[in-house]
Amino acid sequence: MKKHALILGTLAGQAEAMEWLKDNGWLVSACGHVQEGPGVATADHFYLVDILNIEKVTELARDIKADVVYSVGSDIAMPTVARVSETLGLPCFHNSETTSILHRKVLTRQFLNDHNISTTSFQKLRTVEDLYKFHTFPAILKPADSQGQRGIFIVESVEEAARLVPQSFAASKTSEAIIEELIDGPEISVHAFVVDSKLVFFQPSDRHTWEGPAVGVPTGHVLPSHFTSKDMLPRVRDLVESCVSHLKVANGPLYFQMKLSKEHGPKIIEIAPRLDGCHMWRVVEYYTGVNLIAACFNRLLGLPWQYADVPEPTTPYSLWFFLQKTGETFQKSLHALPADANCVYQHFLYTDGQKVRPTNGIIEKVGYYILKG
Repeated sequence: MKKHALILGTLAGQAEAMEWLKDNGWLVSACGHVQEGPGVATADHFYLVDILNIEKVTELARDIKADVVYSVGSDIAMPTVARVSETLGLPCFHNSETTSILHRKVLTRQFLNDHNISTTSFQKLRTVEDLYKFHTFPAILKPADSQGQRGIFIVESVEEAARLVPQSFAASKTSEAIIEELIDGPEISVHAFVVDSKLVFFQPSDRHTWEGPAVGVPTGHVLPSHFTSKDMLPRVRDLVESCVSHLKVANGPLYFQMKLSKEHGPKIIEIAPRLDGCHMWRVVEYYTGVNLIAACFNRLLGLPWQYADVPEPTTPYSLWFFLQKTGETFQKSLHALPADANCVYQHFLYTDGQKVRPTNGIIEKVGYYILKG
């Protein structure tokens, strides 16, 4: 009989996972609080169930006899994935405790500081008055539990933070925020995969970001990393392995964002208990030959790690985004490839006439392309 996957969410990242599952003989169901996104048409069955409603998702997974409950690229889905899988005895990479730590930015920062990993000054914010307990500027202000670069600001003073923190509160489901010292330096991403408590895949890449008013919006990712020097690379890996050890991760993916500080070395910005939300599995596969979506679902079934003998990559690849202002009408003709680009893959996340989603209220990814060389 076909294995049955319940995928939480129906946006482009989840749809790509659904496509792989269907190509490999799975039956795919999906759910979401609204019936929109490419995953609705990609799934064999769609159910109007909010992915944040753990009880309803548990009932759905039980009713359809799902073998796996999972999601790709969604921070908000991962606590539900863990709780539902634990309740129903389904395979799961990260337990509820780990998922909770990595979902809540305050808990993540406290965990890192408690274990002397990438220590950083920070303050949890429940009211504007909490800002006056923090004294390290410049700083970065962000919601405690959000995604999509919503409500994030670089601030130079308490007064500036006090003016902006209501927007951070508004972007948080718990109306909480965090302020932490701003780490200066180039930014990298790290894809990691753990099998039987051993780090079997470790791939840094350069993360380029938009220079507009929305903080942290990615414009592209480059492999191999040019920002990570030979001296810095072992320090980056040590941070990843230390997190794996202290979080007691036995299996599955982790996605890190780090800054490379000249003064302090690599510093962890965020950790996610999932694959990234930037479609990077595809450029990682071009570069390394490792399909991280395949690795996730195969490991959930208990299959062995299949990439032990992958040759060392020799050809650079990069992934770049087409960006457009939120609320505008998407037109494919507005987004052209760079001249003389050696493009090996291109995909648009919208069709002509659709309105660009108001993710952060400023700018949104509307497509991406992968360059070779």
